[in-house]
Amino acid sequence: MTTAPGEPMLSEQVPTRIEGVAHDEGAKLLRELVDEIHWFDRSPFLSASAAAPDLPPVLPTTPALSGDPVGRRGGARRVGVAFAPEHGTAARDWAAGRGLPLLAADAAVTALAGDKIHATGIFRAAGVQTPETLVVPAKGRAPAASYWPAHWPAAVVQRRANNLTGRGTWPARDRDELARRLARVPDEELRVSRLVEGPSLTVSACVAGDRVAVSAVSRQLVGVPELTPHWGGHCGNQLLGADDLPGAAYERAREAARAVGEELRLRGYRGVFGLDLVVDGADRVLAVEINPRFQTVVSLVQRAERAAGLLPSLALHVLACLLPSVPVRTAAVAMPSLAQLVSCARDGGGREVVDSLPAPGRYRLADDGSARGPGPGGDGLTDLAPGEALVWWQGRPGGPVAPGDELLLTQLAEPVTPPAATARSRALLPGARAWMAALAAAGAR
Repeated sequence: MTTAPGEPMLSEQVPTRIEGVAHDEGAKLLRELVDEIHWFDRSPFLSASAAAPDLPPVLPTTPALSGDPVGRRGGARRVGVAFAPEHGTAARDWAAGRGLPLLAADAAVTALAGDKIHATGIFRAAGVQTPETLVVPAKGRAPAASYWPAHWPAAVVQRRANNLTGRGTWPARDRDELARRLARVPDEELRVSRLVEGPSLTVSACVAGDRVAVSAVSRQLVGVPELTPHWGGHCGNQLLGADDLPGAAYERAREAARAVGEELRLRGYRGVFGLDLVVDGADRVLAVEINPRFQTVVSLVQRAERAAGLLPSLALHVLACLLPSVPVRTAAVAMPSLAQLVSCARDGGGREVVDSLPAPGRYRLADDGSARGPGPGGDGLTDLAPGEALVWWQGRPGGPVAPGDELLLTQLAEPVTPPAATARSRALLPGARAWMAALAAAGAR
């Protein structure tokens, strides 16, 4: 398989099936409905990968970085879309202040899907397997050992609200450690699950009024020590092709996302969501949590959708929220070799701030191991080549940070972890480590 100049390297694999709306057909539908899509997030990295000349413009508002909306036109048919509308009130306040209808799923079903404890009811209704799980009540708890079945090798403790950062997830390697974890949050209901050490996956999908479109599968990086101080912290993703996982794991992950999406659809949910799973054994997949929102990996997914001739997920989300039916089809794509890393603050006290990080833009890794740049972003992920990186700020310039706060997003046209690894991704490939070292040095200059 060959790669055209300026195109990301493609995995040497059979074409991978993903679903969506054909780009030309979807673009026509969008232009009939809206003139502008206003996007609300702390960084424009995801909206940048959704842009295409024949689509309505995606205009980012990034309050953490710039503060002002871009390109507002009076009288235009405008809609608002937010990365995580259920996370606090900021997105709804932003939309209301600009007179934008916010295209977001029903708040009640979103709250249930995002509940890391009670979302298990959605999994049961969908017929999707999960790790063995027990619920620890907020009051009247039994001794900690009673929440550890004898056959479990280790456990995971999770808070109900664990949105966006993964800070509310902790391991327990023995019963004494479980007791200490439970004691840290004495007045909250907690979920305790059997620890499954297989690869972590994310499936991106979108719920429309009449069906679910299941898009790409990615390897999820969690708790990488060089990137986050938190065991459960999200550290990035790497797109996977159909033959990058053992046995039938890839298709089973897609089937699980479809089943969960159908259950969400019946409950009134509309729009993009992500399903996190873990591979257990040869090729069994177990659902861990639902993210009823956009996820960071959608920026990579949209590059794969563009390569497959499909609408980007952000545009599909708009159609799914505005139309009772969308014309979903299946497309085959040679999955682009794309990955991204999320760098988080290692300590607090205001010592690590965005101002000390490399400026956003395009960088090239030089022969001497330094990061040369930043240069213009070019066509973003579409023309990102091996040996290059797109760097985005994820935090507020000059502001203090807490351990685990996301600071930097680095997008690469090369693997950052072996795709066929059989355990959780807590180690980076040498090339990824070289990029982290080079960007750290660039930020210190």
